[in-house]
Amino acid sequence: MNKSILTFLTCLLVLATGCNNENRIIDHVTFKPSDNLEVVRVSVVFTAKIQTDLAGGFPLKGYGYIFINPFTTAQPFEVGFDLDTAIVNDQDYVRLLPTTVLPNGIPIGLDRALAEVRGAKPISDKFDLYGYVDVLKAEWLGAAAIFSFLTDKYFPTGLSVNEVLLRDQDRNPAIIGSVFGPALNSDGTLARAGGIALFANVRKLIEEHTLKPGVTTTFYPEKGVQLSGPAAARYRGNGKALLKLQSDFISGMNGQL
Repeated sequence: MNKSILTFLTCLLVLATGCNNENRIIDHVTFKPSDNLEVVRVSVVFTAKIQTDLAGGFPLKGYGYIFINPFTTAQPFEVGFDLDTAIVNDQDYVRLLPTTVLPNGIPIGLDRALAEVRGAKPISDKFDLYGYVDVLKAEWLGAAAIFSFLTDKYFPTGLSVNEVLLRDQDRNPAIIGSVFGPALNSDGTLARAGGIALFANVRKLIEEHTLKPGVTTTFYPEKGVQLSGPAAARYRGNGKALLKLQSDFISGMNGQL
């Protein structure tokens, strides 16, 4: 096969890590530890295609917060967390029933369950924020943003599109970014809207990488994406469907301006 044709076809099969950045939604993830390595700021940063002005935060006691920062001409849209790693030892969170799934019921893709922390009420009528804490092995922290407008009009039910941005020394994922669709009730009504999630093995990041305290390190996605959930088969190897999925997601996010 002609090399240029093969390259073109490869680009079509990529949702978030396309050639020359053209097909990306997630651009990169940033990781910044504090001077004493006890507080970490991790965020998934989107390309300029996502231009929503949504913004807000959700504090987790005195440990820090989960946040959404809006797109501006000076900075891209991002979702992440800024947390003291001591949160993994909080007894209130230790007593929570850990979960292995994203808010839409599709597996997170980790080798363990995490405690899911959320408020009694949504942060706003447009979005809500969740925190995730690894109370079992004190390694992973995570955040998820649920967008009320992200219905099956913009992203299919039963699907999660996951990207690995870093692997540990054993080649296991150490940073994962996900875009996931909504979940429906048995009668077909909306149970929970879709959203974005970010998970980072902060212990591995600190132990295995030469990170400078107070300095931001940037990680870029691997080539290709991982699809999971009941709807995944429809999109695997279907470049046209993946590009349509990307376009619909961007339209849904930017429609909130």
